[in-house]
Amino acid sequence: MHSQTPLQPEWQNPTLLQINREPARAYYIPFGTCEDALAHHKGTSPYYKLLNGTWKFSYYDTYIDAPNNFHDVDYCSEDWASIPVPSNWQLHGYDKPHYTNVNYPFPVNPPYVPNENPAGLYIKEFTLPTKWDGQDVFINFEGVNACFYIWLNGTFIGYSQGTHLPSEFNLTDSLVKGTNKLAIKVLKWCDGSYLEDQDFYRLSGIFRDVYLLARSPLHVRDFFVKPTLDATYTNGTLDVSVAFSAPFEGSFTASLFDADHHLVATTTCSQTQFTFDLPNVNKWTAETPYLYTLVLEHKGEYIPTQVGFRTLEVAPNGAFLVNGVAVKLKGVNRHDSHPDLGHYTPMQHMIDDLLIMKRHNINTVRTSHYPNAPEFLRLCNQYGLYVVDESDLETHGTQAAINCNILSNDPVWKDAYLERVIRMVERDKNHPCIIMWSLGNESFFGTNHIAMSEWTKNRDTSRLVHYEGTVHFRGQTAIGCEEEKVHPCVDIVSYMYASQEDLIAESEVTNDSRPYFLCEYSHAMGVGPGDLKSYWDLFYQHPRLIGGCVWEWCDHSVRQNDGNQDFFVYGGYFEEFPHDGNFCVDGLVSPDRKPHTGLKDYKYIIQPVHVEGSDLAHGLITLINRYDFLDLSTLQLEWTITKDGVIYETGIVSDLCIAPHASHTLQLGYTLPTKVDGDFFLNLSFVQKAATPWAERGYEVAFSQLELATASYLEVAVTDSLQVEEDARYITFTGDAFNYRFNKFCGSFESLQTNGVELLANCPEPSIWRAPTDNDRNIQHGWYHQMMHCATPHVYQVALVESTPEYAALQVAYALGGPSVRPLLEGTTTYKVWATGEIQVAMHADVRENFEVLPRFGLELHMPAGNEHVSYFGMGPGENYVDLCHSAYMGRFDTTVSALYEPYIKPQECGNHTKVRWATIASNTGVGLMIKGDDSFNFSALHYTSQDFTTTAMRHQLKPRKETILHIDYRQTGIGSNSCGPKLAQVHAFSEKEINFNFSIMPIWLENIPAQVAYRIRPTV
Repeated sequence: MHSQTPLQPEWQNPTLLQINREPARAYYIPFGTCEDALAHHKGTSPYYKLLNGTWKFSYYDTYIDAPNNFHDVDYCSEDWASIPVPSNWQLHGYDKPHYTNVNYPFPVNPPYVPNENPAGLYIKEFTLPTKWDGQDVFINFEGVNACFYIWLNGTFIGYSQGTHLPSEFNLTDSLVKGTNKLAIKVLKWCDGSYLEDQDFYRLSGIFRDVYLLARSPLHVRDFFVKPTLDATYTNGTLDVSVAFSAPFEGSFTASLFDADHHLVATTTCSQTQFTFDLPNVNKWTAETPYLYTLVLEHKGEYIPTQVGFRTLEVAPNGAFLVNGVAVKLKGVNRHDSHPDLGHYTPMQHMIDDLLIMKRHNINTVRTSHYPNAPEFLRLCNQYGLYVVDESDLETHGTQAAINCNILSNDPVWKDAYLERVIRMVERDKNHPCIIMWSLGNESFFGTNHIAMSEWTKNRDTSRLVHYEGTVHFRGQTAIGCEEEKVHPCVDIVSYMYASQEDLIAESEVTNDSRPYFLCEYSHAMGVGPGDLKSYWDLFYQHPRLIGGCVWEWCDHSVRQNDGNQDFFVYGGYFEEFPHDGNFCVDGLVSPDRKPHTGLKDYKYIIQPVHVEGSDLAHGLITLINRYDFLDLSTLQLEWTITKDGVIYETGIVSDLCIAPHASHTLQLGYTLPTKVDGDFFLNLSFVQKAATPWAERGYEVAFSQLELATASYLEVAVTDSLQVEEDARYITFTGDAFNYRFNKFCGSFESLQTNGVELLANCPEPSIWRAPTDNDRNIQHGWYHQMMHCATPHVYQVALVESTPEYAALQVAYALGGPSVRPLLEGTTTYKVWATGEIQVAMHADVRENFEVLPRFGLELHMPAGNEHVSYFGMGPGENYVDLCHSAYMGRFDTTVSALYEPYIKPQECGNHTKVRWATIASNTGVGLMIKGDDSFNFSALHYTSQDFTTTAMRHQLKPRKETILHIDYRQTGIGSNSCGPKLAQVHAFSEKEINFNFSIMPIWLENIPAQVAYRIRPTV
């Protein structure tokens, strides 16, 4: 580390963070009337001028070629193009997007960045409204990556860095009448880039709003509102301190309005501090986001801010209390990310994110790993989400240095660390949604963090201070602490990707009364995460385990088009180096905000109504209200009993007045038949009685399913006769309407015909390979090492062991393995062919002892083109796995092979269904195959093989096959979240050493016999 000062230029001097930038202050917009202030439509303010739009732009590969003061350049020349602001220049043909996670995209030699530092020059002309004469004029940049210089009319105004933090400059002395010309030079990198090593696409430019504010020479510059509740959590106090731009003289007016904009209190102040005392206030929580509005009026400026009365405390047992109530944080980590706009997130885009979160029962957002756009917090106040507001600080890549605390312990960098938390807290301090200030992410731990915490606690005592890195982290022990102890400078014990075993151990710790919070867990990459419910069982069980934030909200990707289609890409597509591949597509929603299976599962795991069957024979169920502040009277229970997936009986319960955290047993008025002749399930749907700001009336908030009764099989005597012929290569089986040919060399059927219709496109084979999911990224190395991806069967022997007029049985002994390794398993499969056409399959396998986990085990079968229609009775309608199945339920589903495919950006195994009783795959004419289990089974039907998924890098490169690839599985191993999280829990791992799997395959004409009837028929002699 080179620590000499001063260092030149500014962008390589960690002690020079700004020139002429205004001190940090609260975010607000002044309005011209009280009515406009309450409405808060920024465009109606006469003091606000948005500069977003088309700017002139010129790009240079290295800063040395870019002019310093380019006020007089001919920006109409061919060297200048146009670019939208806000935007990132890499998305407009300049430079290229670069995805990296931990690794810096340049040598780790702080504070130095490459001399080949690209620069973007921006020019914007504007004229001021005449009514701004005599006013001070300020320009605000809400986000610029990485640092920038600003000139106005040829005069140097200032310099700033800190990508995700606002920069405000006073332009007053350099303004002219008529046209004014802004010139901005943005550099791709600066010393601050060492503090901004976040896991996302690295993009540059002016990517958030730019606007002007006109202010009276003496104006309200800053204010801090501190709403609190008394000990009964009933009455409110609002303490307000106001700072002016110059020594204050005269008076100003403060008015408090309720949510309906009715005046609640008002005062005229000649002092800069005042208090409102309010009896019986409406309280703010994520479930009940009641907002007052405080309006400060001075010299014709009306400045609004949202006010939410709430208190944050820690109980003696470590529970996190909001307004005295223990709350669980059901959260996600969210980056500012848009597939077309990069790091620019327009208002509607942010609203869409929050609406999806609310619809999926999420109540917390961690702004990973920097303050999000300022309007995002106003929306969280409004819609109701708790926010962990995180400093724009991550130095993860310093782990490549000898000492990963090379920055966090260096006093030369202290002000750079401090400034990032100061600017965040000052900008966001008035938002009720913020429950924690976070000191950053994955920056190891040092004295600079302690200084950040001390400043934050001195400035704001109403919120908790968070930072995960104070604990022992990757070989670095916290300063002043014993190993594995959390430093006292934070109020939260925070971990990443702890296992359930870690949580159990932590819940037994009694010498630390701070809440335990998983700031990141359950890595939602590709298919998954699959381990969420185990975590939430523990969160609900232990008061000190207050919840966590899933990593992460959305897949980060850049949308591309090849002339034929749009598609999403990940690291390496732009040939950037170094890169971290698809580690950026690890979200609960796709880049265009389509929920993945993981988000759907999360919704039902954290839903506010938990159901238990008390006495189902008499209709008794127990409801547990997991809301923290709402009773269940806002919901209506719509229950349905299904028989074999078809509605049998329905009912409604409108009165669900169950208090928060309380339970109640109620009786449903259904009656079951005395003779159980089908599979009966009770479906319980809890829907909104009225529309909310985030969902329509009738929206399903919670769902549960309970099994009531299951019918037994019906044995039917076989009266048809079967003909069997055998030669050296084949065994053929002929019945009234079918002809099957078994290839003894392959050890499998090569033809299944019914009434002349061929139902096989290949010889079915035992299958153990699944295309690795992202959450298989660690365990797959063992799979490849054991050659599972190319395992094929070796047939030892085929024998016709029994033949009668009603049925015949043959047995296949085989081994399954790949090149260069011992067979993974040895097995025997028995096929019993009945004169009805049904083939009963009994697969037995012994797995090699020293192998830990199988991906799957079952039969892979290819059907000819045209077999597109799928019906099944099992868990659906979405894909599901043993530990990723909580959004699914048992039902009868009719779909298509194409619809069963899940389009993950990086192709991987998908489309599985668990607990399937029967499935049919058929053509338009209704002829096809029925699979039915002696017990339940897993199945998938896709137009892709596992090898197609395995060998294809990106989704748009996949080519669907005409055939239908059917997997009939005994089991698949669970999904987990081991792409970054802990190892898959043993209970979900497929580690059985002896496998016995029985099912049947039979041709079926769906017009002749209903599937649910055919499923129960078992042939017998």
